[in-house]
This record gives sequence, structure tokens and C-alpha cells, in this order.
Amino acid sequence: MRPKICEISLRVPQKDIYYISWTIDACEGLGFLKTDDARNGEVTVFTPAELLGDMKECIEGLKSEGLDIVITAIRETAGETE
Repeated sequence: MRPKICEISLRVPQKDIYYISWTIDACEGLGFLKTDDARNGEVTVFTPAELLGDMKECIEGLKSEGLDIVITAIRETAGETE
């Protein structure tokens, strides 16, 4: 059985992509960020399905710091991502 992975699509200011990526990476095992379109601030965060709540809390924490983060979609996939 393949593990379930959640993809969270976000729209963020371009200047904050690096900071958000490093923050998520610092929470070892929580997930990782892929930049889809840096100019438009479109990124995707990948996290194990069982940690989706923790990832949402991390995103909310970043928002509470004043970062302009908009969740545009959340999808669950089985196993490997494209």
C-alpha cells in the first residue's frame, strides 16, 4: 500500500517563498515545498496525509507572523507525486 500524500497549493508573495520553504524544511518530516511559478508566487507543499493537520497549523503560524498566504487547493494522492 502506498502512503497517502497531500498536496497543498498556495499563493504567496515571491519574496517569502524561500522563508516558507526553509521553515517547512526545519520541521523535519513535515513535508517540503516545490515552487511552481515563482513570479506569480505559486507553490505546492507536499505532506503525508497523517500530518495534514500539522502542516495546516504550520501554515497558520506563518500567516500569524504576517505572511500573506492563500491556500488555493488541497488534494490527496496515493503514493508518488508527479
